Formats: sequence, C-alpha cells, structure tokens
Amino acid sequence: MDTTNKGLGAPEALKKNLDWYIANQKELAAKYNGKVLLIVDQELVKAFDSIAEAYAVASSSYAEGSFTLQPCSPDPESYTLMLADPVYAFQV
Repeated sequence: MDTTNKGLGAPEALKKNLDWYIANQKELAAKYNGKVLLIVDQELVKAFDSIAEAYAVASSSYAEGSFTLQPCSPDPESYTLMLADPVYAFQV
C-alpha cells in the first residue's frame, strides 16, 4: 500500500506533517495511543487528551494551515481522515 499523502488542496506543510506522522506512527502510537497530537514542521509539539484542547492551544499559537491535529493510534484508520484545521480536511 502506498502511504504517500495524496491530500487535495492542502498546504504543503500539512502534507509534510501527515507524511511525518505516518513514517513515525509506530513509535508515536506506542507512547501516545488515544491522544491528539499537535504537529508543526514535522515535529511533535504536544499530545492532548481532546481535540478541543489541542485546537485551542494550536490556534492561539500557530497560523491557520501550519499545524496538524492528528488522532494517534497504531491503525491506518487514524490517518485516512485528518482534520488539520477547519479549513483543511482531506482524505488519503
């Protein structure tokens, strides 16, 4: 299966963040399974218990379209639908 991100119309930063998550998913899921990850510039900033908490922190600290909120799990389903920001949602 080709796991290369095929996002439509999403900013390049978000595509790179998703590719980084997929490449590191096994290690991230071992530590953060069930959390929502805030990813900026292909780096984990922080793990949160809820998407609402993650979005509140991300939107007050980063520009729209520059951060990714990624539900973390070991399953491929965790990245088949990604809401990075209310404006940018896409499927791979």
